[in-house]
Amino acid sequence: MTAPQSPDGPRPGGPLSGIRVIDLSAVISGPFGTSILADQGADVIMVEQAHAPELIRNAGPLAKDSGASALFVAQNRNKRSIGLNLKCEAGKQLLKDMVKRADVLVQNFRPGAMDRLALGWDVLSAINDQLIMCSVSGFGASGQYSHRPAFDPIVQSVGSYPTVQADAAGVPKLVATAVCDKLTSLYVAQSISAALVARANGAGGQHIELAMLDAGIHFLWPDGMQSCALVNSDGAASPETPGSAPFELYQTQDGWLMVFDVATDAHWQQLCRALGREALASDPRFSTVDARTAHRSEVTEQLREDAASYTTAKLLGLLDEIGIPAAPVNSRQSMIDDPHVNHRGIVVQTVHPSAGRIRQVRPPVIFSKTPSGLRRHAPLFGEHTDEVLAEVLEKSVEDIAALRADAVVK
Repeated sequence: MTAPQSPDGPRPGGPLSGIRVIDLSAVISGPFGTSILADQGADVIMVEQAHAPELIRNAGPLAKDSGASALFVAQNRNKRSIGLNLKCEAGKQLLKDMVKRADVLVQNFRPGAMDRLALGWDVLSAINDQLIMCSVSGFGASGQYSHRPAFDPIVQSVGSYPTVQADAAGVPKLVATAVCDKLTSLYVAQSISAALVARANGAGGQHIELAMLDAGIHFLWPDGMQSCALVNSDGAASPETPGSAPFELYQTQDGWLMVFDVATDAHWQQLCRALGREALASDPRFSTVDARTAHRSEVTEQLREDAASYTTAKLLGLLDEIGIPAAPVNSRQSMIDDPHVNHRGIVVQTVHPSAGRIRQVRPPVIFSKTPSGLRRHAPLFGEHTDEVLAEVLEKSVEDIAALRADAVVK
C-alpha cells in the first residue's frame, strides 16, 4: 500500500530519524518495542553479548542454524547488531562511549542487574544527562514478586487473563500468544516517544520503569475488568459476573463465522428477521443487550442451529448485506490470502541473507510526511560491529582489530 502523500511530499527516514537507540533488551518485551522505533526511523543498535547471541535467534521456525528464527526476524528488522563483552571493563567503556552519543537506552535485565554491572541509571545519566533510559521487567523493581522470573504465561496468570478467558464451564484459559510481552512493548515505544517529546520541551533525560504486570493490568482493565470497576457502598468489589458480552464463534457447513449479535438491539432485530426467526425477535429474554448477555447460552443455542444450515460465504453475504457485524474465522493461511489484507498490503515478502525469502508485516502506522519502512533485514550476529565502532565511536581499523583480538567485541 502507498502511504498518503502530503502537499510537501514525504520526507525519507521516518518520524524518528536522527534518534539513536541502544538496545540491550532480549526476547520479546523490549525488542518488539524497539522494532517499532526502528520502523519509525530510529537508529536502533542491538548490543548482544559477544559470546552469547540473542536467545531467540535460533528458537523456532526458520532457525536451521541461520541465526534468524521467525520470531527474531519479526522483532529485529531495521536494527544494527554489535557484539560486545559487558563482563570486561573495556566492553563497559565502549557501551558508556556509545551512551554519550545516544538518545535512548532500553534494557530488560532482571531488576538490579544493570547496577551490578555498574551501568545503572545513576552512572549512565551522569555520562549523558539527556539520556532516556527505559528499564523493562516482569514485576517491577520493588514488591513481593520483583525477584521472580517473568514469562508471559506467568504474568498473564497474576494479571487474571486466564480467568477473563475462561470457557463456559469456568475453566481458565491462557491467551495463546505472548500478549503481555507484546503489549508491554507497545508501552515501551509509546513511553519513549513521550519522553522524547518531553525532552524536546526542556525536561531533559529521564528514567522510565515499565513492568509487564503493570502494563498487562492496564491493558486488560477497560473491558476485561468491568465487573470490578464499580465499588459497592461497603467498599467491596462487585461480584465476578461477566463484565462484557461473551463472544461466540459459530460453525457453518464449511467453516466458522464470528457474528457480533449483541452489538445493538437494532442489529439483533435485523438478524432475527434475516434468519426468519421472528419469534426470537419478540422474545423478552433477548430484547436488550443486557438480556441477551444474561441468556447467552440460549442465544448461542439458537444461532448455532441457524449457522449450521449455511455455508460460511452464504451466511456472511446475508449478514453483510443487512449490516450485521460478522467475519469469517480465518486460518493463518487464509488470513494471509484474505483479499482485504492483500489490498492493504499488510503482509509483504522480503529476502533475508541467511533465512532466505520470508514474510513480514509492514509497519502498521501510515505517516503522511515521514513514512515508516523496511530498510534493513534483521541483523546477523555482530553484523554491524565494525560499522558501529567506526561510525559512532570513530574507531580505526587497527583499534577494532585489537578489540576483537582481546575478545571485547564480536
